[in-house]
Amino acid sequence: MRRHSYHLLLIILYILIASACDAQAQRELFNVLAGTDHQGPVLMETKATGTHTATYRFDEMVFCSSEDFRIGADDNSIRSVTTFEEEVKLIFTRPLRPGFRIMVEGRVSDQFGNTLTFSSGVWGFNDRLPAVRINEFTTKGSPTNPDRVELLAFTDGNLAGLTLYDGLSESFDSECILPSYEVKKGDHVVIEYSEGLRQKHPIEFYGGPVGLGANNGVISLYDSPDGAMIDAVLYSNRTSSSDNDYGGFGTSKVHQRALLLEESGQWDAYPIVPEAGVDSTYSTATRSICRTEDAPDTDTRSDWHIVPTSKASFGSPNSPDIHEP
Repeated sequence: MRRHSYHLLLIILYILIASACDAQAQRELFNVLAGTDHQGPVLMETKATGTHTATYRFDEMVFCSSEDFRIGADDNSIRSVTTFEEEVKLIFTRPLRPGFRIMVEGRVSDQFGNTLTFSSGVWGFNDRLPAVRINEFTTKGSPTNPDRVELLAFTDGNLAGLTLYDGLSESFDSECILPSYEVKKGDHVVIEYSEGLRQKHPIEFYGGPVGLGANNGVISLYDSPDGAMIDAVLYSNRTSSSDNDYGGFGTSKVHQRALLLEESGQWDAYPIVPEAGVDSTYSTATRSICRTEDAPDTDTRSDWHIVPTSKASFGSPNSPDIHEP
């Protein structure tokens, strides 16, 4: 009886030890798999960095070769592909045309072999972009005096790719990408929002049929659609106490755009509130909101004033006169 009990005890002990070892092995296997990345790389940014070069930035280190990329254009090709940590640099055989977008298809992998296949365009690089800024605008247009934004050129150059947003590149209601056009220092460039251009200004472009936000919004200017912001203006007829949900800006959309503008550093206000914007209360279709020309650009509301009735001056120097309510 004792011999049988002893053998039974050994069998039970063996089963327990084997089960423990198996559980330990399973736990170790689970822990190894849990620490492995199973997600492919994520494309974070695409940008032309020169006339022949573009950079694709991912969220982690990637690996690829020239065979992994091709472009959807017969008049250009990729000469070489190099990687450095999270970035892939493409060199093209021909210049990337400013104001035009070329589609690139590619495939990259991370250190665990996870892959990403993508198609993403890159806008041409303009190495002759003039120094420009937003100079005048109206947001309460009429059929005879539609909404307009004027840009002032401070140097000679070409406008190709310059992009004006009703909003910002991350959130906008309209986007106007300017074509190739030579300008001289002092030129006034007008973007008009109407059913069609009226041919009223020496240099004008069509912004679209939908006007700008009447009382409350952000207008911004970028060096290209996927480039950097170079100027912006915040305008509002509201106050911080106008509402409790959207920072006083009235809608989630405008509030979010104001916060994005704050992050960009292109408007000097912290925290950003409606009162920090240009007061649009007394602006009309012919009372434009103008910069004070030849004054320093401080990125604040003090750079701007509303002109008297019928003193809007799109296409020519701004009026220094100020509307008196």
